[in-house]
Amino acid sequence: MNSSSAAVLFLFFLFSANPFSLSATAVKEPVLDTDGEELRSGAPYYIQSAIPGAGGLELVTMFSAGKPCPKIVAQSQSTNGLPVFFHPVDYTDTTVYLSTDVNIGFPGIDPYCESFNTWRVSLYDTLPGNWWIANGGQIGGPGAQSVFNWFKIEKVEAGYKLTYCPSVCESCITLCNDIGISFRNFLRLTKGDAWPFVFVKAPEAIKQVVEKQSE
Repeated sequence: MNSSSAAVLFLFFLFSANPFSLSATAVKEPVLDTDGEELRSGAPYYIQSAIPGAGGLELVTMFSAGKPCPKIVAQSQSTNGLPVFFHPVDYTDTTVYLSTDVNIGFPGIDPYCESFNTWRVSLYDTLPGNWWIANGGQIGGPGAQSVFNWFKIEKVEAGYKLTYCPSVCESCITLCNDIGISFRNFLRLTKGDAWPFVFVKAPEAIKQVVEKQSE
């Protein structure tokens, strides 16, 4: 056996014995904002529609359904919406990566609903038959208790899509769905009807105001 054949057999044995060797060295791909820069943890961004003519995201009530709380994440038709912050599951990461669990949240606390404005998947709404994206989640604490609070960002042709398919609890039975927009502009879980978004830097002054409020 010549040396080249031996090298090929060695590599075959190495990766057969350890099938995770290739994936473990895979380079994570960062999410980019509209300036082509990496999305940063803890920095403010507007999540805006990649389709022209639609605005950013905000919180609205569902008084028409008799449910003032929680508030639902919805798409504004005329404004940038509210800034959001991203918090990766690995709190040491300063960059937000594709296909990685992340908390998403508007700043501050909702005094009316007495809850944080971190996003979560709300309980199933039987009347319209939807899982809404609402406030009331919390940051961090990956596991069974927080499984509804984690989202992922994936690349699509027009920009990015948001998904709910958490990896923070291997024993949990969870839905794996895209996030789309209902006819009332509410964000909801959907199959194969994801809405494309882009991430636009918000003024840094917004972050300073939030930090001051949390002191």
